[in-house]
Parts: sequence; C-alpha cells; structure tokens
Amino acid sequence: MAKSKSFTWLPLFGLLLGACSGTGSYTILVPPNQAAAPVRDLTVGHDGKRLAMAKALGAQPEHTGEAWELGVWSVNEGKLEFGRAPGAVVSAAFSPNGNMLGFVAQDGLWFIDMNGRNLLGALGSDGTVAPFLRMGQLRRVRFMAVGLSALACGSDGVVAHRPDNVQKVWLGKPECTALDVSPDGQAVALVFGLRDERNLAEVRYGETGALLSQLRGHQDTVIDICFTGRTQVATASRDNTIRVWQAKSGQSLRVISIPPMVTHLACSPSGHVLASAHSNDPNIHLWDAERGEPLGVASGQGATVTALAISPDGSALYSGAEDGSIFMWSLPR
Repeated sequence: MAKSKSFTWLPLFGLLLGACSGTGSYTILVPPNQAAAPVRDLTVGHDGKRLAMAKALGAQPEHTGEAWELGVWSVNEGKLEFGRAPGAVVSAAFSPNGNMLGFVAQDGLWFIDMNGRNLLGALGSDGTVAPFLRMGQLRRVRFMAVGLSALACGSDGVVAHRPDNVQKVWLGKPECTALDVSPDGQAVALVFGLRDERNLAEVRYGETGALLSQLRGHQDTVIDICFTGRTQVATASRDNTIRVWQAKSGQSLRVISIPPMVTHLACSPSGHVLASAHSNDPNIHLWDAERGEPLGVASGQGATVTALAISPDGSALYSGAEDGSIFMWSLPR
C-alpha cells in the first residue's frame, strides 16, 4: 500500500525560487527494506500511467507479495501492476506506444508484450524465451520513436534493434556508459567511457546514427546524460558540474555547480527541471534548467538515491534507493 506524506522543499545556498516554495508531498510506492535489492533504473511510460522499475538480484517479497527484479507500477491505481524475477535487471524502458517493455538482464536485451505480459526475445518472435543478442555488459535501454525500435548501450558499444533486424552500431565507440532519447524519439545522446573521450558526449540522429554534435567542455568523466526538452541536452560530470548544451550544435549554454560525486541525472521533457542524485546522499537536488539556478532539495528517502525519472508532464519525480525503496515526489510547476 502506497503511503503519502508531506515534505518541505529545503533551500540550497540560501536560494529558493517562488515556484518551489512551501510544502509538497511524496508517496512511498515501495517501502524501504534493508534486505531489498538496490533500484537500478526507473522509467515512466509516455502517458505517465506506468512506472517501470529495474532492481538487482535479491528483491524481497514482504511489501509486494512476490519477489521481483522487474516491476511495473500503476500510477493511477497506486499499486504494483505486476512483477517478474528474470534475473538482475539493470535498465528498463517502455516503447513509445506503451505496448512493449524492454529490459536489460543477464547480459541480454529482452522484451515483454505489455498486452499479454509475455516474455519475448526479439520483437515479433514466436514467444520463445531467449534474448535476441548477447553483447558484453549492457547498461541501459531506451526506445526510439521511428526506425530503430530500441537502443541498448554497453561495454561493446551500442546495439540497435528493429522489428525485423538486429545490428551492432557505432562499434568504433565501445564502452558506452549512458544514453538517452529525445522526447520526440528522433535523436540519441550518448556517453562513452573511452579513456581519451571520457570528458565528452555525443548527440546522433537516431535513424541513421549520423553525428550531430560532440559536447566538449567537462574537465572530468561524464557520468550521465538526458534530453531537457527536444533541442537541449544536460550532462553531469565528476567535475561537479551539470552542463546544458544545444543538441544540434554542441554549444554550451550554461554551467551549474553541483555537490560532488554525482551518480544520476534526470530531466523533465519540458526542459524546466533537472534532478541530480549523488554518492552516499539520500537527498535529491533540483535545478532550474533554463536559469541554471538551484530550486531546492527533496529530502526524506533515507537511503542513497540510485535511480531517477521525471514524468512526461513534469509533475512528478520518481526516485529509487539502495534500500529498495521507491518514492514519488510532487514537483514544482
């Protein structure tokens, strides 16, 4: 049973914007449990009605009725719609129409038909349980709107999956550590872990993989990346900054100073709000993406935050933590 509580936005550096002042609310979707597995990824469906939750091995059944590493939460009904235990799940994503859920587990990319909840291999397969491709250590999966059905990044580069074809792409750039797809599903932003290029990221056209821009300017390794609106990209780095870029040109638009050891970044599709999580920190830091100013801190989860996602309409922030808890926070509008 989800539980709602109120909280107060805490000011950062003495600054608190009026849009964020006062008391908001958060809902505990999955309560904390010391024996539960850490949450590794969260993603919201295009209509905001479903939240997919990826967890490592060892999720406990006490609060959900069954052990699961991959869960789908019904936002409207306020309950776990279903949960499965396919193995340590690292990342999950909904297809643009919400009919398919892709997830990375056991070094393979898998799919679930959300209508029949059948575990599939490749899209359009006969339903046999087998990943369509094994490729090193996969880290994140996201869907495109057209052309490529899904992209997964990992230690060997990027895998692209079409309904009738599977291919490895951008293999000249192995060790892909993070990716995100633009709200319109046309472009993809990527982070590579190559020694000589760890301080930069790239934006590519999703249909062909053509390079649109390289994002140069960070002084240390880029940790995470997300689209803030259709035309801008935000990156978080170990140099203790978030940078906002023009996606097409690669121009640096603004630099935001953040607390050290950033681990995760989330952007609202509207381009207004950024959220950052940090190592050994139960607090979530919120930023005005357009002005580069701090909005405040969401405090109350109680364990290090390990996953973030913002709803398509920008009204809710979802956070997962090391203790297995998952919270839903109301965001300033």
